[in-house]
Amino acid sequence: MGKLHYSRQWFHQRLWKWALYPVYSQLYRDNNRDSRKSMIVAGTGRSGTTWVAKIISSQFPCRVMFEPFYSRLVPDYAGFNYFQYMRPEDVNRELYSYCLRVFSGAIRHAWIDRMVNTLTPEFRLIKEIRANLFLRWIIRHIEGIPHLFLVRHPCAVVQSRMRLDWATDSDIEPFLSQPALIDDHLSDKMDTIRSAKTPEQKHAVVWCISNLIPFRQFTPGELNVVFYEHLCVRPAVELARIFRIIGQEYDPSLVDALDRPAPTATRDSAVMHGNDKVAGWKLALSSQQTDDILSIVHAFGLDYLYGDSLLPTFEADKASGPARLKGLYG
Repeated sequence: MGKLHYSRQWFHQRLWKWALYPVYSQLYRDNNRDSRKSMIVAGTGRSGTTWVAKIISSQFPCRVMFEPFYSRLVPDYAGFNYFQYMRPEDVNRELYSYCLRVFSGAIRHAWIDRMVNTLTPEFRLIKEIRANLFLRWIIRHIEGIPHLFLVRHPCAVVQSRMRLDWATDSDIEPFLSQPALIDDHLSDKMDTIRSAKTPEQKHAVVWCISNLIPFRQFTPGELNVVFYEHLCVRPAVELARIFRIIGQEYDPSLVDALDRPAPTATRDSAVMHGNDKVAGWKLALSSQQTDDILSIVHAFGLDYLYGDSLLPTFEADKASGPARLKGLYG
């Protein structure tokens, strides 16, 4: 597709963001308090969570709840860590109460409702990039919640974070401020974390910690992993799998619509110019930057996910269980 086509898509997305989302966010009615009417799409920042949320919400009336676990912007969640860690068996009544409000739709906030595009939603989709460290806790304590966990190549995520000038030290600090997290998962990684000096190394640390915990906390067959690259190169297969997990039907023509940009896409995003969404990062990162990123990933023991390949070398089906939740919504 040509640049003009993508520019028009970008304009239409921004029209929704500037003109229509504010109206819908004020007028929508989400009155069904059954938490089983909710699902969560989680992943690290820049992994494709917004893209997948838009794909899913395009197929049925769905209230997209945008990052309700953002402690710096959502007052009701302000008492929790920026990247909250929970052991799956922990009891935390305050967190449980807040999660119930989220998954039952009993919370409204300008930040959370910035992507609402329907007035009468039948379902809720929680799109989140800061819940990875207690995703297993959520699934254990809030029963009947379908989940998807987005994973994207570490170099692609790091390159995107650097392009947007995202934080490094202030993102790493919340990890290190939680003794339980260090004791359970990071004690043998502290030298690697402290040795990270360049922006790409620090962003790689964020990627590693954000992905390490879910892969460790979920037992084999529990974590519904969706690889960004698989969705790009084999959309028909991945869409069938995604909608099977969440127990919903979809229009097969959706396969041809996956090149549409997400609302968070910027003018220079790969999808805006039709560039290779899988390999685009190789043109933006030097060989030294790539080596630095992959060395951090190796030190965390996560190189089995991609190795030296652009595509995952770890099959998502080996990490995700059967469609136990098919038909959940009736």
